Amino acid sequence: MDELKRLLEMALRSEIDSRDIYKNYAEQTKNALLKEKFEFLAKEEEKHRTMIENLLKIKYPNEPINIPDSTEVPLPRINVKENDPISKLLSQAMDAEIAASKFYEQISLKFDDEKSYLMKYLSSVEMSHYYLLQAEREIILRFEDYDQYFEMMHVGP
Repeated sequence: MDELKRLLEMALRSEIDSRDIYKNYAEQTKNALLKEKFEFLAKEEEKHRTMIENLLKIKYPNEPINIPDSTEVPLPRINVKENDPISKLLSQAMDAEIAASKFYEQISLKFDDEKSYLMKYLSSVEMSHYYLLQAEREIILRFEDYDQYFEMMHVGP
């Protein structure tokens, strides 16, 4: 099997898994502002999935897309227990975004045309997710217990 095709299919799996993780967190969080950020990130991961899928269709027009059940992409697993602080989840999500950025940067080196720019773009977007999560984590670290004492903390717009 073509190594690039295999990497792109693993990237698809990674984007699907990331989308599902962010959707799950959006459903579970009580904080309205954090919920919006998780929903935004889930939509972003879905856009990435579509871009990679389209790239596969262009690069390999006569071959089926085989999304693996799991991925060898070196993404850290997000492993948070129910009573863990939200800052732990955000830190792990940040690590995953950095790893995804590095992965796309590596894939970009395998292209010598405009497809390289798409992978570099995805790498940059993953870093923007990192910075969004980092900013949220900084706020949470200052006010992590705030929602335990002030019910209105979770009231949305």
